[in-house]
Amino acid sequence: MSSCEIEYKKFLEGKTVALAGPAKSIEGSCNGRKIDNSDVVIRLNYAKIKDCKDSGTRTNVIYYDGSYHKWSDKISDLDYLVCSYPKTEWFFESRCRLNVERYEQSCRHKVVSPELYSELKIKLDPSQKVRPNTGLISIVDVLSCDIESLFITGVDFYRTGYLSTHPDYGKKSLQTIKEEFSKGDNGDYHDIELQYQYFLEKVLPDKRVIIDEYLESVVKGEKL
Repeated sequence: MSSCEIEYKKFLEGKTVALAGPAKSIEGSCNGRKIDNSDVVIRLNYAKIKDCKDSGTRTNVIYYDGSYHKWSDKISDLDYLVCSYPKTEWFFESRCRLNVERYEQSCRHKVVSPELYSELKIKLDPSQKVRPNTGLISIVDVLSCDIESLFITGVDFYRTGYLSTHPDYGKKSLQTIKEEFSKGDNGDYHDIELQYQYFLEKVLPDKRVIIDEYLESVVKGEKL
């Protein structure tokens, strides 16, 4: 285990953590206060906040996909910036390395453990053709630490689309997003349902996990 990995685990140890994702289902949740009252607030990729009442105001950690992002806030103010894809992934050298090196100069930065990532990818699909999304990777990574709790909101495994503030998918329909994901990339692809099943079977049973009302209703089969 790298020294950075050890430091990150110590940073999260004993903490209450909120992960606020960019799913449209976060709208109207009024979870902003709950998010901001957590010890650590995690956001994903662009980390854009549409409504503080729903999404809160704080950001301590951002998990990103290794691509270049223009964050509105100074990343030097973050406690950690985490690249969700490790150096062992096939596209890391061509798509992630230069960005990782850039961000390492301006903030405390870590890359997700290749062992953790590989284990997740194999459990999703033994042939390793299913690439996990940053959201699931971040959840699994945080739960590998000795945290007190993890509150998940704005993550619904594409039962809704993205918030309109998302620069890539905010104006695209849910069907279009799913079609783009299913096309894949160099033989692998985002299988949303396999990731959701993994979440149900491996994540939800963890007593530290708390999910928002929308995802809870999805799990109960009240919303499709």
